[in-house]
Amino acid sequence: MKWSIFSLIALLLFTPGCESRTKKEELQKKEIALNKKEHDLLLREKSLQLKEQQLQQREKQIDSSPKVDTTNLYNPALIGRWSVKMTCTETTCTGSAVGDTKNEQWAISYQGKTIIAKVIVADKLVRIYTGFFTDNSVELMEDSERISSRMAPKMVVRLQIVNEKTLDGHREIVRDNNCKVLYALQLKKQD
Repeated sequence: MKWSIFSLIALLLFTPGCESRTKKEELQKKEIALNKKEHDLLLREKSLQLKEQQLQQREKQIDSSPKVDTTNLYNPALIGRWSVKMTCTETTCTGSAVGDTKNEQWAISYQGKTIIAKVIVADKLVRIYTGFFTDNSVELMEDSERISSRMAPKMVVRLQIVNEKTLDGHREIVRDNNCKVLYALQLKKQD
């Protein structure tokens, strides 16, 4: 009996110690895991700070680099007389038909950085386009100062440089009733 009382007391004393030791070990493992996560987060934060500093340096370099204006460039190869062939490729307007062709002469010059294209048909000035050159393209609109009527059609010309003697593109005409005529353009330099 002595032995069973002693065993019982030892068992009671030993059991809570085991549980507390297990809990202590679990807490230590959790603490180690939390410390590792905290360390990983600190490393990520430092990495992000370095990347942010690099981005700020790049931004400063970009901001301090000289800006090049790519609009309204000057291209001397455009200056001169051009033979223009226009072929209607699309129309929703009466009086125009797909396949219709027109031939004109354009005298292209610059006024400052603005392109001036004078359209000549049968030795008579019929229209003036103004516009600009950017990268490898030309965009022209009919000169609004010469248009006397509100009902005048809106004309936009877009050209791409093929080489120094050839331009290709299209002319879009939008009339007052919102019908459109689209012409394919081929320009050949005469000079």
